[in-house]
Parts: sequence; C-alpha cells; structure tokens
Amino acid sequence: MLALAKDYEEELVKKERETWENKKYWYYNASSYMRPIEVDENTWDRMQYVSLNSSGEVIGYLGYGVERQARYVSNLWIVNFADDKSFGIDIMRMVKDIFEKYRYRKIVFSVIIGNPIERSYDRLIKRYGGRIVGIHKEHVMLPDGKLYDEKFYEIFRTDYLERRKNVNNAE
Repeated sequence: MLALAKDYEEELVKKERETWENKKYWYYNASSYMRPIEVDENTWDRMQYVSLNSSGEVIGYLGYGVERQARYVSNLWIVNFADDKSFGIDIMRMVKDIFEKYRYRKIVFSVIIGNPIERSYDRLIKRYGGRIVGIHKEHVMLPDGKLYDEKFYEIFRTDYLERRKNVNNAE
C-alpha cells in the first residue's frame, strides 16, 4: 500500500541509511557518496511515498520529480527494502496515478546498466509503449570505482492509455 513518505519519515530515513554500505543497493544509490534522504514538506517539486506491507511496516520508497511547467515526471526513485512482492503492485499504482490521477503527459527515467531491475524497466516500457531514449556511456561511478553506462527511458501518457485500453479490451 502506498502512503505519503512524510508520515513515515523516521522509519524511511533509517531504512534508506541501511542501504549505504550494502552492495545490493549500489545501483539505487548511484554514487560512492551518501547523504540522508530528505522528505519534503510539500509536493510541489516531487512526490514521495513509502510502500507498506500488510503489517504497516515500510518495505520500500517510491518517488519522482515533478516538472510542473512542462507537465512531466522525471527522476524516479524506487527502492525495495524487503524484497516484498507487493512492492511491484505499488510501483504500478504509482505509474497509474501519474498518468490517470495527476494526468502528467510523460515519465522520463533512467537505470544504471547492469542493475537487476533493468530487465523489469525494459518490460515496463515495452508494455506501455515507451522507448529507450539513449545511453550515456561511462556516466555513473559506483562505490567499486568503476564507471557504468546509464540508460534513459520515456513513456508518454497517450501511449500508456492506449496500451491500457488494449489490455482491458483483451480481458
């Protein structure tokens, strides 16, 4: 279940800090330098959520930047702290809210190539008519001191809605 991150700020900051020294989260942190997550008081520049399990515990963080003038979403932040399968449902709910509730016209996001989630993102954009915009070579340095390529995606609301309509009609 999605909930506003501000309501769970203390637990979220603690769980996110626990990722700093964990190799599993190198791709999420995308840096060899860490700083605490900042949960905004407002939703003007970004939306921030936590994913909760059935016991009400924080199992993940989901957020995105908001480009108000051009009406699009950028910089998705997605991290699953618990490897809980229900987290994927919350990701899809966030995407649905972006396009159907808030009516943003597109989502622009990226992944560091080699991140295990990359295949899921490739499937997501294929499912909803998105595209790979390009790849920045040797763009991000992770804690191992190596440079990694970063892949950029975009999904337009019109394509998302068309694909959702086709999926619903097929059911």
